[in-house]
Amino acid sequence: MQETFSIDQTLFTGKEAFDWLMQKSDQLIIVKFVAPYCPSCKTLKPVLHQIAEENPGKLHLVEIDMSEEPELAINFGVRSAPTVVLLKQQQTLAQIAGLKPKKQYADTIQSAL
Repeated sequence: MQETFSIDQTLFTGKEAFDWLMQKSDQLIIVKFVAPYCPSCKTLKPVLHQIAEENPGKLHLVEIDMSEEPELAINFGVRSAPTVVLLKQQQTLAQIAGLKPKKQYADTIQSAL
């Protein structure tokens, strides 16, 4: 089943959404690689959602489950969850592995915007 996405959306999930955004969006794309049973991933979720809400129309946030999309994680050199990758126009701008303070995510994202 083909999902439909809107460029006006901020929050996305899955490889299909990621592939669509890579083709359609010129905004910053934040890819959050997560894994099931990852407590740090659950802790990070509201932090990134809050940053996304503070920057409406400037970025897209995509959550990728590494257990469902291992080849995508491998392509980005992701070895642990959570890992956040910032992309713009198919270029990797930054990568943050592990759970870090909110300020580090916010500063990295602001510098990429």
